[in-house]
Amino acid sequence: MGTSAFDPLWVPVLTHYDASPETRLDRARTAAHLRHISPHVRQYLIAGTTGDGWEMPSRVLEDWLDLARNPNVLSPEHTVLFGAFAATTEAVIARAQAIENAIGDRPLAAAYAGLTVCAPIAAAATQNEIVQHFERILDATTSPIAIYQLPQVVQCEIAPETLAALAKDNPRITLFKDTSGKDAIAASGVATGSTRLLRGAEGDYAGHLKPNGPYDGWLLSTANSLAPQLRAIAGMVAAGQQDDADAASKKLTTLVEGLFAAADGLPSGNPFSNANRAVDHIMAHGANWRTAPARLASGGQLPDSFLQRVETLLQNFGLNTQTGYRP
Repeated sequence: MGTSAFDPLWVPVLTHYDASPETRLDRARTAAHLRHISPHVRQYLIAGTTGDGWEMPSRVLEDWLDLARNPNVLSPEHTVLFGAFAATTEAVIARAQAIENAIGDRPLAAAYAGLTVCAPIAAAATQNEIVQHFERILDATTSPIAIYQLPQVVQCEIAPETLAALAKDNPRITLFKDTSGKDAIAASGVATGSTRLLRGAEGDYAGHLKPNGPYDGWLLSTANSLAPQLRAIAGMVAAGQQDDADAASKKLTTLVEGLFAAADGLPSGNPFSNANRAVDHIMAHGANWRTAPARLASGGQLPDSFLQRVETLLQNFGLNTQTGYRP
């Protein structure tokens, strides 16, 4: 990954939990996960939706900040964003400032790319209210900002013209991620200046990347577990091997749809996190995955019946589920 070219692959990294009563970050497990995916993806959104950022207590966020300072885990070759998600603008600002202050006090081992923030949680929010929300966050912080289109959670959407205006007036907005699946902003063709567009919705991976698609890259939950496949598709697109990229994309899309369908309806956690946690759990422990719990933020764990379905899907795809990356 060169420093001059834009790297198209980002991951909202999973948060792994220990067995303590208060539920803390399992640092050893998380470090092993990062080392495993690092050859293929080195750009991480910490405390994103897949990483349980909406429900993450301050103690776990502090654990993450400490881990990101560890030079044995991350280095300047890695880049990190931190999610600042909360129910109100005031709470978002408080979390964002806490992250900035913590990094100011003790710098990270990785390159810091800034904060990821969403539109306000308000189904009836006007575009003017959305702009005011982001302007308040920008005024209260100093970091680069990545804006996240997430109507599944916040219940409102940023219009193309709104993002264009925000990007024009605020050069600190470096990234825009759209997980809506509608791709309205990318398809609109509005000018976003130096703000890069990342697709967060899964499926049809090759078809959405430039030069044939409108996106500069992806920020995908599946890069937690399927980063080699995504990196290969990105490489094919960059090399102009579109037919090969389309074929690989179609095969991967079928697997991912099966994984998310298997995760749908689980009583705890979101399907994106659960599906990727299951794949990573099996890839980490191999044939011994039943001997270790796949812990959730709630304190519970993924059921073996679900993990078994995921293992079968991975085997049918052709992945090795017998040799884990954890010793």
